Amino acid sequence: MDVLKGKSVLKKHSIVEGKALVVKDLIAFWAGIDWESGDIVEVAHSGRGQNVTGKILVFPAGKGGAGETFGYYYLYRNSKAPLALLCNTVQATTVAGAVICGTPMIYGFEKNILEVIKTGDHIRVNSQKGEIEIFKEYSM
Repeated sequence: MDVLKGKSVLKKHSIVEGKALVVKDLIAFWAGIDWESGDIVEVAHSGRGQNVTGKILVFPAGKGGAGETFGYYYLYRNSKAPLALLCNTVQATTVAGAVICGTPMIYGFEKNILEVIKTGDHIRVNSQKGEIEIFKEYSM
């Protein structure tokens, strides 16, 4: 098990656990994810065809303008949002979406989380402490 500390957007006492979905490209919540299904639909995106619903979404950062906040809200409203957002770099409109929807979001880790976490790893996110625990998914 690895433990990493970062900066938490929401300092409320919240612990969520789930499977990681790691994507190498920036995420566009406005036009890159289908709000009805939770599928990543952006053309040429490393996560295209993957579904973010109920996952711990691990990505470099958000991208886009003010519409990103609304895109994330629409995912949340349709019960298709990730359980938590983990990213290397903060992007203001992604933060706004997480805050509005109460989604735990941690960024600015001491290590590049895209190199530490793999899709399928079990992650425990503690937004109050700004830390994550990574339980590696081993294949037999």
